[in-house]
Amino acid sequence: MKHYMKQMLVTALDRTLPIYIELLGWNEWQDEFIRPHGYHCYHWLQTTGGEGQFECEGKTIMLGPNQGILLPPNVPHRYKTTSYPWSTWYITFNGNMASILVSSLGLATCTAISWESHSRLSTLHKRSRNLARSHFEFNGIDGSAFVYRFLMELKRSGQVDNQRSFSQHTARVIPLIRYLEENYSDPSLGLDQLADYTGVSPQRLNYLFRMATGMSPYQYLIHLRIQKAKELLINEKNLTVKAVALRVGFLDASHFVSTFRKNEFITPQSYRDLN
Repeated sequence: MKHYMKQMLVTALDRTLPIYIELLGWNEWQDEFIRPHGYHCYHWLQTTGGEGQFECEGKTIMLGPNQGILLPPNVPHRYKTTSYPWSTWYITFNGNMASILVSSLGLATCTAISWESHSRLSTLHKRSRNLARSHFEFNGIDGSAFVYRFLMELKRSGQVDNQRSFSQHTARVIPLIRYLEENYSDPSLGLDQLADYTGVSPQRLNYLFRMATGMSPYQYLIHLRIQKAKELLINEKNLTVKAVALRVGFLDASHFVSTFRKNEFITPQSYRDLN
């Protein structure tokens, strides 16, 4: 594969998008770069072959295959090859929501991010080559969508300091999520029963579930019951609120109504009337 680089023509309308590409490319032989004042956009660089050394924020970071680094704008840095050839893929992006997206996704910056070889991140340099060949078609909205998907994949597959990736955490709790889908109507369902099902302690289960969903298993169960209740309230108008409560795992209607109102800021009957 030959070296390529695509400098985007960023229009005034492009700059109103939440996020847009400034440039992207692939280098078979990465040169040394020294940027004492950093780069004016977000800058992602990943190794596709060989190894390189990256310096930023007083840290020296080695980047081998299936590793990359994300730099915020204007962060002084330097990088050079340590293994010839050092091949790299890069993309720079900006936009009104760029910093908000990076922050809300919890993406690490100025540190090595790794991923498994089967991740889509490993083939980005090949897939983006065809995109870089296009002209007007890959500006604007299409380019913005490409960056967004890239950041989502980085969130899904990226690992920092040998920690599990988001997708790995999710994979560990999927069996339990399926179990909850099948048993949410059981009012006796509790943390101890869920821990027995998964074969881990309640404390460990809480940790694993929070890493994957941001909430405890019990909180997830309550949200699931409310979701199922909303479906019944709309699809089965003949059911009373009490009947709906019992079907989704609540022992009595008053607890169901108070929980529904706490989560949805509306009573079950009012929700039904609106729909």
